[in-house]
Amino acid sequence: MVNRYVEELDELKRDFIEISDMARRIISEAMEALIERDAEKARSTYEYDKLIDLKELEIEEKCVRIFALYQPEASDLRFVVSILKSIGDLERVGDLARDICEIAIYLSEYPPIKPYVDLPRMAIIVKEMLKDAILSILKGDIEMAKEVIEKDDIVDSFYARITDELIEIVESDPKTAHIALRLILVTRSLERVGDHATNIAEYAVYMKTGEIIKHQKALKWLKEQEEKENDGGKGYS
Repeated sequence: MVNRYVEELDELKRDFIEISDMARRIISEAMEALIERDAEKARSTYEYDKLIDLKELEIEEKCVRIFALYQPEASDLRFVVSILKSIGDLERVGDLARDICEIAIYLSEYPPIKPYVDLPRMAIIVKEMLKDAILSILKGDIEMAKEVIEKDDIVDSFYARITDELIEIVESDPKTAHIALRLILVTRSLERVGDHATNIAEYAVYMKTGEIIKHQKALKWLKEQEEKENDGGKGYS
């Protein structure tokens, strides 16, 4: 029984590596299709998302099976929970890559309105975040996970800068609006991939320490609002 339990945990780890590789591949190929204006590559990459969906279901069933049969505790429990949560984020990465593929197909019929400079750079950072977030789960590396979380602000900065540049282009030439809008959506998709990588990194911290750090920014904001309200109340007393 114990040996089978260990085998199933090892199998779960292998499955997680497989779906992680699939997610990294689809986002990379989607961006290549966009930048190279390769509609055929975009179409084949779009279909690849279905395989990620099927793999997510397979892993989800295995996690439920481990919970039901072995009732894991402590670090094993956190490992299975982290995998279960992470595959949801990886599946969403596949969906976002599929969205980029749709846009790549559309844009392949039009000349670029600006050279692709910051967009590929943003994609590189996002892909690095995804790779390192996955490794932080597999290695239980908290420092690597925290580095991923810190990079999310860099991705947000790229999103804002690229969006501002595209808006300026549209203001000077309104006929480019349909292209600019779709590029903004691509940038937004990359920003969301960064968010999902951040989520996975947060699960890595939870897996190693048991500490839940998700939504820390929201909790900090809520605390600040409560402090302001308390201070305001004192002022009227």
